[in-house]
This record gives sequence, structure tokens and C-alpha cells, in this order.
Amino acid sequence: MKQKIIILTPVYKDWESLLKLLDKINIIFKTDIRSNFDLVIVDDNSNEKVNFSNFKKETINRLKILKLEKNLGSQRAIAIGLKFIQKTYIENYYTIVMDSDGQDNPDGIIEMIKKINSQNVNTVVAKRGQRKEPLWFRFFYEIYCFTIMIFTLKKIRHGNFCLINYKDVNKILLNNDIWNAFPPVISVSLKTFDYITLDREERYAGASKMSFIGLIQHALRVFSVLRVRVLIMSIIYTFSIYYMFESQYLIFLLFFLLIIFMFNFVNFFLSINCKKRFKKNYSIFNLLEH
Repeated sequence: MKQKIIILTPVYKDWESLLKLLDKINIIFKTDIRSNFDLVIVDDNSNEKVNFSNFKKETINRLKILKLEKNLGSQRAIAIGLKFIQKTYIENYYTIVMDSDGQDNPDGIIEMIKKINSQNVNTVVAKRGQRKEPLWFRFFYEIYCFTIMIFTLKKIRHGNFCLINYKDVNKILLNNDIWNAFPPVISVSLKTFDYITLDREERYAGASKMSFIGLIQHALRVFSVLRVRVLIMSIIYTFSIYYMFESQYLIFLLFFLLIIFMFNFVNFFLSINCKKRFKKNYSIFNLLEH
């Protein structure tokens, strides 16, 4: 791969994990890929000082830290990071987006680059294999994936971990829904991309910050990105139920219509709101270079 490689990762009060991840990435780029890369870290307003003086930047050309002025969450941190990369590098680059906690196995970078070099694709995403989160999380995650399939006829089992050509970065950033959720925007914005399958690893340090409420919020943001498909399938299901039961279960039908209406209202409200916020907030950071 002759193009410049940029690694983008959001971090929030998890610098210990990030430094361990970067040590492993350094080894991969030194021994397997035999290339250098630029690193863009989006600090999601951690309010912590990190000393990079002892960090070995063997394969890092440039290290840039975007210090956000307020905590926005990982999805919005990624959106800001991609916008910064687009404006800074212009063209002829690949961006690797990955979480900073170690759950995205850095060995996947090797597989992604091999896939890019051997296939005629611009983007490769890491589909989730086995997960090591608590049982409750895995249970509700499967319900979330099943619900997406029912209401959109799409399988979205990938997270943030991906390798994207600059042309696809430009396409993705045309969709302001990236402010709500990054993974489904890939599915909506790109006609073609390829997969690798990776198990979700354990964190390098600390406990997961994902809660049940956080999972619900993330699910709602994903549905807002896919709102048009959700609306179409909602109409189809509503008419199907009406013709199946007619007036025999009128109360049930009215209750179902109310739930469907509220569901779609929330989807469109979140979408309209996020477009305004993306245009307003994508530059709220201070740039630090090391």
C-alpha cells in the first residue's frame, strides 16, 4: 500500500489502554507492514494530562491530538476526527478507525491491508465475531441486531474498526448522520465494501463504560441513521397486521400504531437535530502536536 496511512482513535479517560494499543501497533507496522503512519487521537475532553515523552514513536510520522472542548461521545469524536483528516490530508490516504481500549484487535490491521491489496475495494470493515462482554450485554446486543434486521433488512454487526480510502471518507462525510452513529453511515453511504471477521477482545485496562442506558441510546442513534428504511418497513408491517386482524383487535392495532409512530418520530427528530449539531460543532477542538 503506497498511500499514506492514518490511524484515528477516540479516547476518553483511557490513556493506559491507548498506550498499550500503540505499542502493539508500532510492532505491527515495524515487523509486518514495514511502513510508517500518522496518528490522530481525538481526546473526548478527558481532563487528564498524558506524558508522551517516554513513548516510542518508532513508526509514527506525526502525532496529532484533537482536544475536544466538551465530552461528546466516541461516535461524534470519530466524526470530528474524520472531518479534520479530510481537511488536512486532502487525498491519497487510507484512514484506519479503531477504538482505543484494545477491544479492536490491532492484528486486524494486517488483514484489512491484505484485503485492500488483493481485492478491488476501497473500504474494509471488521465484522464482530465472538464477544467477551458480560452476558447481559451480549443478550441485548443480539436483540438490537435482530431488531435492526427486522426493521431495515440489513445486517449491521460491525463497529468502528475499519480501513477507509480517502474517496470513501469524502462520501461518508457527506452524510451528517455520522454525528449520531458511524457504523450504519458506512452501510448507507457506500455501495461496496468488504469484511473481515474479528473477535471482540477484552479491554487492556479498566472496566467498560458501556451501560444498558448507553446501549439503548446507541441503538436509537443507529435507527435514526436508517430512518427511511425503518419508516418503509413500519408501513409494510402496519398494513400487514391490519389486513391479518382487521377490526378484531382494534385496541392492539391502535397501540401498535402508536408505538410505531413514536419510534419513527424519534428517528427523524434525532436525525434533524444531529445535522444541525454536526455543522456547528465539528471544529470545537484544540490541536496539539507531539
